[in-house]
Amino acid sequence: MPVLIHKGVLRRSLFLNGWHCWKLLNWLMPVPEKLTGLAPAKVNLTLEVGNKRDDGYHSLVSILQTLSLADEVTLTPAASTSIEIVGPFSGGVPADSSNLVWRALDVLAHLLERGGDTFHIRIVKRIPAAGGVGGGASDAATALRLLGRCWPAAEENMIAAAAAAVGSDESFFLTGGTALAEGRGERITPLPSLPRHGVVLFIPPHSLRNKTATVFAAFDRDGRIDAPTVSASLADSLPVNITGADLYNSFEQVAFDCFPGLAQLWEKIVARISEPIRLAGAGPTLFWIGPLDRTEQVYEATSDLDCAVIPTTTAGSLWKP
Repeated sequence: MPVLIHKGVLRRSLFLNGWHCWKLLNWLMPVPEKLTGLAPAKVNLTLEVGNKRDDGYHSLVSILQTLSLADEVTLTPAASTSIEIVGPFSGGVPADSSNLVWRALDVLAHLLERGGDTFHIRIVKRIPAAGGVGGGASDAATALRLLGRCWPAAEENMIAAAAAAVGSDESFFLTGGTALAEGRGERITPLPSLPRHGVVLFIPPHSLRNKTATVFAAFDRDGRIDAPTVSASLADSLPVNITGADLYNSFEQVAFDCFPGLAQLWEKIVARISEPIRLAGAGPTLFWIGPLDRTEQVYEATSDLDCAVIPTTTAGSLWKP
């Protein structure tokens, strides 16, 4: 006759018997038939690059902001792990174990000593890949948050460790909203929320292989190091209405040399809208930010340029209580 264990009894047992029983509960908890969540894009309101550290990374100080533009990530338990990429920006996104969502699942399962958990991963890509707006990192962070809902042992410190192991921007996307990132991007401090702004993204038709490494190498050759004064000033002033004139990105010093045609695109956009724009992350996406009621005008003035033009808005965190 099978022995039935009431979960309340098991939980009390865990308190007495420690980690091994906690792992048993972790195994007994069923995974829902399907887990789905949105994975928002981001822009860097500031990005100030400091000295190269002993571990090879640069010290960064950045204020990041999530957008309403978002991918959709769905995890469905399956006999083996597989991945499906669909949507308007699915081209060029890896559909194998190199995808950041797949890597995030593997890392978290390893940290929790879970074996045998396999999923069909489905990602609806509405965020351009390798554009500097964080689509892949956000997808991975959303997958970690989804698993945190159904794996009891996936406490906040474990999810944070998995995010930091996968990459730099993943840590920010666990929080979202408006936040300060430091270190190599893994130290996150939530900030007062930016008031809702309009944003228009301008995505050039081509990016670069090994883009981030290429841009950092160009920055190192340039030899300039930024003190994080703009980030500190903006953080102290929040919440406040902003435009591109209030923002800063260290990589704008080298982006035109790294991305063919970017300087010409920048000039065309500014000529059309007569307002400043900024580089998103390590590029090559450019963006305008400003009043909500100006967004449609900016979009209409630039929609026929040789790039993808996406109107969106700033957005708060999806994960804060």
